[in-house]
Amino acid sequence: MYPELFTIPFIDWPVKSYGAMLTLGFLTGVWLCMKRAEHVKADPDIILNVGFVSLLCGVGGGRLFFVLHYWETSFASRPNPILAALDCTSGGLEYYGGLICAAIGTVSYLALKKVSVRMYLDILFPGAAWGLAFGRIGCLLNGCCWGGICVAPNGQATVPWGITFPYGSPAEVRQWENRQITLPAELIVSIPNSRTQPFLLPHELIEQSPEEREGPSADVRRLQRDVEEAKALGLESKDITELEDKLKVAQQKQKKHLARNVALASSMHFPSRVDGARPITASELGDLAHEHRSQLVHPAQIYAVINAFLLSWLLLEIANHRKRHGVVFATMVMLYPITRTILEVVRVDNPHDSAGLTISQAVSVGMFIFGALYMLYLYKSPVRSPAAVPFIPPPAEADDAESS
Repeated sequence: MYPELFTIPFIDWPVKSYGAMLTLGFLTGVWLCMKRAEHVKADPDIILNVGFVSLLCGVGGGRLFFVLHYWETSFASRPNPILAALDCTSGGLEYYGGLICAAIGTVSYLALKKVSVRMYLDILFPGAAWGLAFGRIGCLLNGCCWGGICVAPNGQATVPWGITFPYGSPAEVRQWENRQITLPAELIVSIPNSRTQPFLLPHELIEQSPEEREGPSADVRRLQRDVEEAKALGLESKDITELEDKLKVAQQKQKKHLARNVALASSMHFPSRVDGARPITASELGDLAHEHRSQLVHPAQIYAVINAFLLSWLLLEIANHRKRHGVVFATMVMLYPITRTILEVVRVDNPHDSAGLTISQAVSVGMFIFGALYMLYLYKSPVRSPAAVPFIPPPAEADDAESS
């Protein structure tokens, strides 16, 4: 689990692993599709344009499906649920939502351009599977989409490749909520006289530096001294007013900071395990948290990566040997639902809230039926799409190609 790859120097802008992998998958996938288009004498510019259409529709559709699916549990109780719904920097996309919306956007664009929808979909979908593989690498780095526990009742691992996630990861939090693991009392926050259910001390609070933890209060104390000194020295009223305004702003920041850190303050009332005569420190809480990880789980993200790469390879092989336009896309929408349904059995992050299935399994059923009907339609249609004509570059482009 590595949710942030690095921080951009000077501007301190963190680069999220999930977003970086999505970007890498998109760029390499579009490049592969453009090379494929050149190979089959299609227009690579249309592929490039479709790439950006599918990016916008895919991200928007993936986020929309995720928000609708988890609105009650993850967004409705937020102070600003709309803003939270729009923030997808740390993940929170459903692949099926992105796939369906990207497919609708792509078909609409191809129809407007009056080119062969069947032929271009065959070019695009091996790249879509390729991009999915990078998205699942992002899931692994982000810590989402984890698998079920792979530990037998006797404590032995049931598979040799099980992985664990660190304290505060979604997998560990879910296991603690399901009472599959126990954690020290210092890491469990229970605020007296509050309706809030006990929860795990957020990892980001533990990881704060002393400057981050004490900075707002130190700023308030410094400005208070400055105001008192200004009054004692008899400075002009406008200078004193300016300092008092800065003090008010600092006090507001301190208030918000203390509200965010109330959980940490609650945990720091416990006695230290190093020296019981004093309270535990934040650094000691951090050391305690680092000692506790999730139980071994199936690396469902890695399974999904392997599945996506194999699917991309298979679709390319079918594309290289196909006789009928459209079968590559039809194969994708029939095979992926099967593999996704199996993967959902391994994953435990999605609730079975759709007639006893996860939402992805339910959508898989519908997509498989659509794929089967589409395949039947293809075999009742002409072998080659009537709109599939070779792309001929404009004369200027042809001359440039000859001169190079």
